[in-house]
Amino acid sequence: MQLPPLSEHRLGNGLRVVLVPHGFTPLVAIAVLYQVGSQEESPECAGLAHLVEHLAFGSSAYLEAEEFDRYCSDAGGTNNAYTTYSYTLYHMVLPAHQLELGLWLEASRMRALPIPEEEFRLQQRVIIEEIKETVLNQPYGRWRELQAQQAFRPECPYHWEVYGSVETVAALSVEQAREFVRSYYRPDNACVVLCGNFASEQALELVEATLGQIPAPATPIPRRSFSPECRLGNRSVSFPDAVHLPAVFLSFHCGGYAAEEFPALELLAEVLGEGRSSRLYRALILESNRASSVGAFLDSRQWSSLLTVYAIAATPQTSSEMLQEALWQELQQLCKEGVAPEELLRCQRRLQTATAHRLQHPAAIAHEVAFSTVFWDNPERGLRLVEEYRQISAEQLHQLAQSVLLPENSVCTAIVPADA
Repeated sequence: MQLPPLSEHRLGNGLRVVLVPHGFTPLVAIAVLYQVGSQEESPECAGLAHLVEHLAFGSSAYLEAEEFDRYCSDAGGTNNAYTTYSYTLYHMVLPAHQLELGLWLEASRMRALPIPEEEFRLQQRVIIEEIKETVLNQPYGRWRELQAQQAFRPECPYHWEVYGSVETVAALSVEQAREFVRSYYRPDNACVVLCGNFASEQALELVEATLGQIPAPATPIPRRSFSPECRLGNRSVSFPDAVHLPAVFLSFHCGGYAAEEFPALELLAEVLGEGRSSRLYRALILESNRASSVGAFLDSRQWSSLLTVYAIAATPQTSSEMLQEALWQELQQLCKEGVAPEELLRCQRRLQTATAHRLQHPAAIAHEVAFSTVFWDNPERGLRLVEEYRQISAEQLHQLAQSVLLPENSVCTAIVPADA
């Protein structure tokens, strides 16, 4: 894959800036990554990072409520954000000649978020309704919350989901949100990536004139810590819910972002459950007809990730115990036999194709570069993952499966029909 040229800079206020000029587009993408997510919350403040993300589109240093979106859309741009366990990322795409406007908008957010009481209460209600709609009232919607509680000790910041709960979000105060902003929304805790049609020298001058003028606080950035002892294993829970078919979600502890085997974990998930040629699809859907849906994915976090496989029953007669047995049978077979060369090559190519296709857009490049800069201290690595996938051998994948896919390293959540 041909990489665009990039340059990395550190401003006087600690802000990291990476410029990726990409002349084949009339657009510019701006990604601002703050190194804070739900892992910096305390248990009673679960959901605070996500709530602050919502509030960051409200009143700011130079803007009234709703003006951020209006300025962006009037200029022909789009913007959004998302919160993870480990970071919060704000992204914007604009016509290239509107780069200065985009940086001014982001500087307004970084310089000050006053968070008026009425805006806080509004977004608090919005998120509570969001949790009800997308989690509590969705079939199988609570499995992630239940899995987190099974997988990590209560004092661990991975014990709760990013969105928190109705109870914890309702109990948050506006002063807690303001203190969170003061602690983490600062230039020395952020990385800005520009990707698109611009001249690097001029773009850097614009960044200096906007975001570079924001002073960094003298106080240290608060950080929580993680210990491997926070992990729990060989645990399971069965949760009755308003569903028609049983489902099983089986997760395995594995390394975080910095783990050497991180790309191989993504490839292992591809082998297990991605697409119609995957092992789980063939075994549980095509051959045994036990499941109507299967999959596997890496739920990645900075300190400790979870590799998850799942299956939803094909009929009510297939119990959660039968699904769990079928999943374990495939996992144990993989640990015993390993991955065939043609199977590995097929999965490598599929993952390479998906990655290369995604990185055709400047916004996706900006996302990858921001993540790679902050968590790998290597802006280009996210753009070179295609090469890393290609270098993983069948033996490496076999050894990884044998070290990760173990009962004592697993947690299981079964969602079963409440009226069964």
